[in-house]
Amino acid sequence: MPAEPIRSHAEPARAHGDLSTYHLELERVRLRAMLAIERLSTTPSPSAQERMGTELARVDAQLAERRPTSRAHALAQRLGLGRDDLELLWNAVAIAADPRVVPHAIVLGGPDARRGVTLNVHALIAELDGTRARSLSQRLLGPHPLVRDHLLVWSSPESPAARPFAVPPRTITWLAGDADLDAALAGSLVPLPARLELDARQTAAASVLPGVLDASPAPLIVVEGALGTGRRTAIAHAAARSGRVVIALELRRVPHGVAALEAALIGLRRECRLAGAIPLVADIDELTGEEGEQQVALRALARVIDDIPGPFAVTSGRAGLELPVTRPLVRVRWNVPDTGTRRTLWTSALGDDAARLDPHLDGVAHRYRMGAGGIGRSVASARLIAAPAPVEASHLVDGVRINIAERLGELAVRQETSQTWDDLVLAPDILDQVKTINARVRHAHRVLEDWGFASKLPRGAGVAVLFSGPPGTGKTMVAGLIARELDLELYQVDLSKIVSKWVGETEKQLARVFEAAEAGHALLLFDEADALFAKRTEVKSSVDRYANLEVNYLLQRIESFGGVSILTTNLEASIDPALRRRLAANVVFWPPDVDERQRLWQRMLTSKAPLAADIDVDRLAADYDEMTGANIRNAVLAAAFLAASEGSPITQARLERAARGEYLSMGRVLGKGGV
Repeated sequence: MPAEPIRSHAEPARAHGDLSTYHLELERVRLRAMLAIERLSTTPSPSAQERMGTELARVDAQLAERRPTSRAHALAQRLGLGRDDLELLWNAVAIAADPRVVPHAIVLGGPDARRGVTLNVHALIAELDGTRARSLSQRLLGPHPLVRDHLLVWSSPESPAARPFAVPPRTITWLAGDADLDAALAGSLVPLPARLELDARQTAAASVLPGVLDASPAPLIVVEGALGTGRRTAIAHAAARSGRVVIALELRRVPHGVAALEAALIGLRRECRLAGAIPLVADIDELTGEEGEQQVALRALARVIDDIPGPFAVTSGRAGLELPVTRPLVRVRWNVPDTGTRRTLWTSALGDDAARLDPHLDGVAHRYRMGAGGIGRSVASARLIAAPAPVEASHLVDGVRINIAERLGELAVRQETSQTWDDLVLAPDILDQVKTINARVRHAHRVLEDWGFASKLPRGAGVAVLFSGPPGTGKTMVAGLIARELDLELYQVDLSKIVSKWVGETEKQLARVFEAAEAGHALLLFDEADALFAKRTEVKSSVDRYANLEVNYLLQRIESFGGVSILTTNLEASIDPALRRRLAANVVFWPPDVDERQRLWQRMLTSKAPLAADIDVDRLAADYDEMTGANIRNAVLAAAFLAASEGSPITQARLERAARGEYLSMGRVLGKGGV
């Protein structure tokens, strides 16, 4: 016969008195276990049975008043549990959590009772007849919600009637009224802001969410956008309209490997089923690895998504990432908020400090393209930096810088530029091209927005530049000078940390770099860019295919990047031709001519250094005609250290001695006249 259903009650917004109800349920199990022993006894005690029966009736009367507002009753409604199912759960919890129940369970079921409740022990305690016991056993062979949602787990491989059911600690603590999430999901309840600030495009995207969350059949919702722009908050805000909360699993916090992922998904599933929450897996583009391992991880996630009733949400920083799910799927594109909305978010995050910093907020909002999450973290960091003094605009910049550096990790290193334009020696035509790059960035708003040229661009309004030429000709130095003049942070991308053998890992790391740079108003420098932007080849193996995919992603991302990126290379011929049409400029740096070498020697010899009167920079420039700026710098520094070690000025002889050493290190024949 089917299990007796639980009567329907609306789930309470907040359960009351769960701890006292929990204790009464455990006491009820203890009394019923003692009565079961009495029934099986060869010498039963009628008076003991009467006392226990009276006490059990008193407990049942108290529970009858409490159960309709209890967590257990709400859980039964959510999972469709019958009376026998719920009693099985309580018997398992009592044997796991109440030391007074264990001895009675051992008497009824033997030593196996230490591992959990078996169906035969449950049948004795709950006084199940044969039909009800067999029906429960049959249901447990299928996808029973208590087992499916990991509220009970099999503790051994015997048949359902004989093997014990164990209870995960989280099931016990939740039934006892614990208000906190599982420790593995601590901090994962998505909070709701007092007021949701969205721009027009975000408002349009958010308007889709309430409908799809309530749709039937329940869909998978994929929200695609940059980290920290409010993707999860928008989902939680939509869920709150129907009284639901969202619990998120951040894949960035899950250890690498399929086993760790499956364990984390079990915890997410159990927590969401206990609380009636909507599950969300954040940043599924973190699932990378060897081709086979990545597919296993994606399939494991897809199985959970398909198996959990109700809506399921994921976020991704990469558009179009596929999941092999069978349920309907809805993709929502989530953009970074516009400047006006960002200003409002800064004002809200600053609270009482906003009025004092108001003159600076327009510039901060325009400069840093980040959402509520990034702004909130930046303000928190700024307060820590400023303490105990009030927060100033410079602290906000430092707060942004700290959080951008944290997001970049070891993928890119911030570079300080100490040189000035006066230290730079370039041919006039090359210098003109460099100045044009600065003008393009400075006047982008007027040309693209005011004059309407933004509508003519296929994607982003960023500036990508290629600097090509021999080593030591000033490519990296010029990148630093451009960043300094445009008041941008300069981050040099570490290609050794970016390029990975794991499928999808290179793209994931690059996405992190580009997103962080866009948010933090940074200039990205890709030194030796031919390692990343090499020509695509004919596909002859899976290695070729994935290498080509990486280049394809790079080309698309460099075009959509809204900031400034500079690529340098000594091997221009190896760069993929498709990159060229995406460039704002391709500046070729040539080795310096004799006049430029003369100026480089002169500028490297600073006025503070002790210089001999016999120095002839014209002769040095003429004799060592294959030196670049970097070679000349090395030679002057070597001569300076020689002079310092000997306690005398820098002389022509020492400069020539150092220049000969540098020439030899270049693998070149010595200068003219055998110098």
